[in-house]
Parts: sequence; C-alpha cells; structure tokens
Amino acid sequence: MSYLHGFSVFEQFGLLLLRVGSGLFLAFLHGWGKMTALWGHLFQGDDWGFPNTVASLGFPFPLFFAGVVAIVEFVGGLLFAAGLFTRYVAVFITINMSVAVYRHLISDMRYELAALFLLISLYILFRGAGRYSCDRFFKTDSV
Repeated sequence: MSYLHGFSVFEQFGLLLLRVGSGLFLAFLHGWGKMTALWGHLFQGDDWGFPNTVASLGFPFPLFFAGVVAIVEFVGGLLFAAGLFTRYVAVFITINMSVAVYRHLISDMRYELAALFLLISLYILFRGAGRYSCDRFFKTDSV
C-alpha cells in the first residue's frame, strides 16, 4: 500500500510547489553561477575563488569538491524540482547545505537560506517526492 493515498490533493500540490520552487531556486540562483564559473575555470582558464573557500574549510582536493558543489546545486536542483531520483538528490543537497550552514556560522555570514534549503531537503528526503513527480511516474520511489 502506498502512503500517498493518505494525503489530499492539496497536500500533494503543496509538496509539488515546495519541491519545484526550492529546486529551481537552488539550481538557478546558486548552482548556475557556480557551474558557469566552473566551466570557465576548467575550459577557459578563468579565475574562480570558490575552491579557495572550500580549501579554507579543510577539504582535500578543493577544486574537485567545489565542482561537486556546483553540480549538486545546479543538476541536483533541477532533478529535485523534477522529482527524479529525489531522495538520492536530497541526500547530496542535505550534505551540501550542512557544510554551507557550518561555513556561514563560523564566518559570521547569514546562514538562513542555507538552513532553509537544508530543512527542505531533509523533509523531502524523509517524505519522498510526492504524487506529482517523475519518481512516481517512472515508479522509482514507492513512497
């Protein structure tokens, strides 16, 4: 028995709006800039300061992890919005946003947006993408 039957159409539509809205915001307001900077750094030799930020947090291979962040925020945000492989993507977004919240807290930056993305990704991770998602259409998630 699917758990989706216990939720009304309005609840499912609200979940759709939350997932699509937050996924698109993450992809285009955060990920797109990082993806274009990564592309420019790798293929045009442009300077990109974000790997220095990643290195300051103690991560090894800062360029690699900066690229992972760019991909998670852009591609992951698009997948999150579409509701495709949603729980897997939510794991990566949760990890990414946990590090972002930590970074913002230790550097006296505003952490509210990263914390909000973290909470939304945790909710979707535990709840699932919902009835109106590619996961449901392709039957890649039973909940």
